[in-house]
Amino acid sequence: MLVSVIIPTYNRQKYLKKSLDSVLRQTYYNYEIIIVDDNSDDKTDDYVRSLNNPKIRYFKNNFTMLAPTSRNIGISHSKGELIAFLDDDDEWYHDKLEKQVKLFKNSNVGLVYSGVDLFFEDFNLTYPSSPKLKGNIYKNMLIKNYIGATPSVIIKRDALNNVCKKENEYFDPKFPARQDYDLWIRITETWEVDFISEPLLKQYYRNSINRISSNVNNHIKAHALMDNKYKLFINSLLSFSDKNTRLYNQYLFIAAQAIKINEKKIATKYYLEAFKIKRDLKSLIMCIISIFGSKLMIKLRYYFK
Repeated sequence: MLVSVIIPTYNRQKYLKKSLDSVLRQTYYNYEIIIVDDNSDDKTDDYVRSLNNPKIRYFKNNFTMLAPTSRNIGISHSKGELIAFLDDDDEWYHDKLEKQVKLFKNSNVGLVYSGVDLFFEDFNLTYPSSPKLKGNIYKNMLIKNYIGATPSVIIKRDALNNVCKKENEYFDPKFPARQDYDLWIRITETWEVDFISEPLLKQYYRNSINRISSNVNNHIKAHALMDNKYKLFINSLLSFSDKNTRLYNQYLFIAAQAIKINEKKIATKYYLEAFKIKRDLKSLIMCIISIFGSKLMIKLRYYFK
């Protein structure tokens, strides 16, 4: 199967080379790379064209549209039966595509994800995230994003087409953040998912880089939109306990985003809100640790992982 690799980019030319190289080194050879440049002004276009690689197709937006819309544009230009995603400052391990593509032999599987090595460059620390759920996980996904972010995911084109209500609008641009989570929910409603448990990519966290995903207010707004969008399913499928767990996970997620950019007060606030819901040791410990900032939190995660 042909895999279309979608890479949105914006003023990251110095990181893009490593990301591209990680795709070009894949042991699975049947792929195309679609780079969607969100109107960069750092000569990204000159760099990509200088590669003169027939596997790479390059498109540049006339104005900045942000990553979710750029991904939609990339999908609309793609030819593959499978669609994969890579951020312009992350990198895949060499056998990622080979290992994940095999799982699509099961015709019921619409999405495959994997473990991820999370690398915090400012502290030179890496720890892995591990997949937990596969099969029919729609109800679970209403409670928490068990799949994670886009760079680990490969999706069957049929699954994307099934959930696209407007032309070329796969990721919902109305969401200021968590567009990936929203898409995963829609896909898991009708498709099974599978995973490779080991990390197949390295995801970078750099405080020096501006990310829309680092804006905590964007996540708060996104959760409100998600609550409204899936209100019917949340009320019909989730118990009172499930709804509490869902809110607990939302608070933990917001706190985690805040601590990654060293917003200690915001992190402490939302870890405390999570503790009020469950009164568990995990959220209490994290609340206390967050007072001391991101470095201690990340170091503890590293040692426990």
